[in-house]
Amino acid sequence: MFIIAVSNQKGGCGKTTTAINLAAALASLGKRTLLIDLDPQAHATFGLGITSEKLESSIYNILTSKPGKHVPFLENVIYPVDENLDLAPSHVLLSTIEQEFTSRDESVSRLREALSMLSFPYETILIDCPPSLGFLTFNALRAAHWVIVPVELGSFSLMGVKKLLSMVELLRLKMRYAPKVSALATLVDSRTRFAKYMIEKIRETFQGHLFNSQIHQGIAVKESQAKGVSLVKHAPKSRPAIDYLLLAQEILSKTAGRSLLPEEENGKTMLPSNFLRDFMVKAGGAKEVHLVGDFNNWLVSTDSLLWQKEEGLWQKRVFLEPGRYRYKFVIDGEWTTDPSNDQIEPNPYGGADSVVEV
Repeated sequence: MFIIAVSNQKGGCGKTTTAINLAAALASLGKRTLLIDLDPQAHATFGLGITSEKLESSIYNILTSKPGKHVPFLENVIYPVDENLDLAPSHVLLSTIEQEFTSRDESVSRLREALSMLSFPYETILIDCPPSLGFLTFNALRAAHWVIVPVELGSFSLMGVKKLLSMVELLRLKMRYAPKVSALATLVDSRTRFAKYMIEKIRETFQGHLFNSQIHQGIAVKESQAKGVSLVKHAPKSRPAIDYLLLAQEILSKTAGRSLLPEEENGKTMLPSNFLRDFMVKAGGAKEVHLVGDFNNWLVSTDSLLWQKEEGLWQKRVFLEPGRYRYKFVIDGEWTTDPSNDQIEPNPYGGADSVVEV
């Protein structure tokens, strides 16, 4: 599992655009990818077509869980977006989180701890950081192996970058750990002399750690944002979409042999991705749909909620270890078998359960 944070305190540099489209590009190349939206503005969440106000849970619930109480697992706030691509969405409540934890030293490792307990077999995890250098960004840097700093080729593009680099150095001194940092040139118009000049200035600032890939301007970016989909899905042949695919390939080539392996840093073997199961049901007009079964002790709770992917279609992605499981949907309080699964068996209570085998 390789973790990448996308960070720059300067707005308008293509930070969220990079987080969304690099995640989608990696997923399209066959890497099971999770995007974590750590920005209270929730632009990455909106940019993938999800309205955060309607969500029952978000990354906020993970970071604010209290010790000694039921601590939700990161899996319970993850929403499937596309093949190989999942999202841990943001919420506006993240904007209040710094006041809750400023006096707790251990709080800067909350995200790292949540990721260490993640059972879903992701190969890459991207974190979209807020445009600031506070608690949330520090959590992301603490968790990341690599930090990508998008830098648009404008006169003020490098303002504030040194503060981010200083935060990384602080991590090195206090935690004895620091991620690799590389710059990414964005909003590039390669026809101008000024663009070439700025690229050299960026290379100098980051001591040569600048991606060869560059992200060019294009109307397809704004179109994809308006539709709530990635560039790879909206306009796969557009210049920016190709740029992000080239960036994904560059990252994979640079990490080959030392990361993106089916193994954690502590030697724990990751389970294969075919242990993930998508459960979907059509329930037009339903207010609430749950998935319960042997895998969660048949407990109806906020953790068992499905999310409405589109009108009438509810979905939940579940990690199941090898075995045989009985399950049902609970639609507005009514228990029902899975209409898309022909494998049904009677239960001891006179009813029937759907069955899935992994």
